[in-house]
Amino acid sequence: MRRRKLNKHRPVLAALLAVASAVTLAPGSAGAAPVASLPAGETAFSSTAADPRLGGRLYSATSPFNQVIPSTAQVDPRSADYVKLLNRSKQEKGFGMALREWSVPAYFTRQGTPRHDVRITGFDEVRRVMRGMPIPDNAKPDPQEDAHLSVIDPATRCEYDLWGAKKTATGWTATWANVTSTADNGVYPNGLSSRATGFAPLAGMIWPAELRAGRIDHALVFAYPYTKSGGPVSPATSSDGRTTLAGALPEGARVQLDPSLNLSTLGLTANERTIATALQRYGMYLGDTGGALSIYAVNPQSFDTNPYAGLLPDESSVLLNKIPVNRFRVLKVGTQQPTTKYAIVPSACARIDVVN
Repeated sequence: MRRRKLNKHRPVLAALLAVASAVTLAPGSAGAAPVASLPAGETAFSSTAADPRLGGRLYSATSPFNQVIPSTAQVDPRSADYVKLLNRSKQEKGFGMALREWSVPAYFTRQGTPRHDVRITGFDEVRRVMRGMPIPDNAKPDPQEDAHLSVIDPATRCEYDLWGAKKTATGWTATWANVTSTADNGVYPNGLSSRATGFAPLAGMIWPAELRAGRIDHALVFAYPYTKSGGPVSPATSSDGRTTLAGALPEGARVQLDPSLNLSTLGLTANERTIATALQRYGMYLGDTGGALSIYAVNPQSFDTNPYAGLLPDESSVLLNKIPVNRFRVLKVGTQQPTTKYAIVPSACARIDVVN
């Protein structure tokens, strides 16, 4: 089954690139129990609790993605209107999970992974290069036009994020590239992620080890057609929201499946039950404008063999229509921030140079 434009990304980088004329960067709880071992040659994290390939979770314990929703959480007074539009989106194009398209492949470095200078094409006349990014020889960006690609170095916990990635005869290029650490909170503090909201693109992703274990210990991220114009709300740090409809959600808003809902009455599959439970405990953050209401799983192309074999159908996306969108609720929405102070944060993981 093909789903068109689940994540039609339109980051707002023009303003930032106009002012970031020269940037030089310095060189460079626990999740579910492990459910698998790493393939030969794979480098492990220092702790399996931080390794998503083994059922751990990315980012710090204080990350907004790693916080259970408290029973005292406030529901937004406009929640019913927001949910009406969410349900309308489901009725129009369904509720799904992007898998083989409009998702993010996540590659991991091994000993000897070659390093590349990635040319950043951007939206202005300034030419930039991310120096020395480790990219496995078998790495390929997501096949759709967003062409996301992320690489994690488990030894350093550096996460390299590309948008519009492309391997050419002369090397790697990307429309945008930036770097963060999986020990940080999963949010680029001044925007400039490869995701519209400033969220790290792997934040909120579903991993195959989580589905096999039947437990997701973090919030999810979703895309949605009706993203509100006027800027993000915390914890998002930027936005490509464009809708003025009364029930449109600002990017960064957190949505929860009604925790009082008895999931055993819904006839869910094991995977749907795992996802629905996470939506009750952690919820999902609005992370991007997309063509349909959709959450994300890590693109299986970044694994040596299909990690979802026996778990998910061999499709580009998976429908989740048994999860009742009309039983979502929107938690208290913060104040929109109409102006984003774009800036690249120095990192020990990489150096980004302006070149002639």
